[in-house]
Amino acid sequence: MITTLILVVCLSGTPSNCHEERPPIDVASPMACMIQGQQMAAQWLEEHPKWRLNGWRCQYGPPEKQT
Repeated sequence: MITTLILVVCLSGTPSNCHEERPPIDVASPMACMIQGQQMAAQWLEEHPKWRLNGWRCQYGPPEKQT
């Protein structure tokens, strides 16, 4: 099982334009994801100033297949 950090981000100029980002995070537990997730979200926002954070969560389980 793995833990995935999921950021829900929206364009600052177009708040209805939102999507999920899954930045790479190397953690072994959901609790570690919750702690490091705050730091990763802040870092991601610094690197992507046109976006704002609408929410985030940690997902524990098998990786989702990307289609």
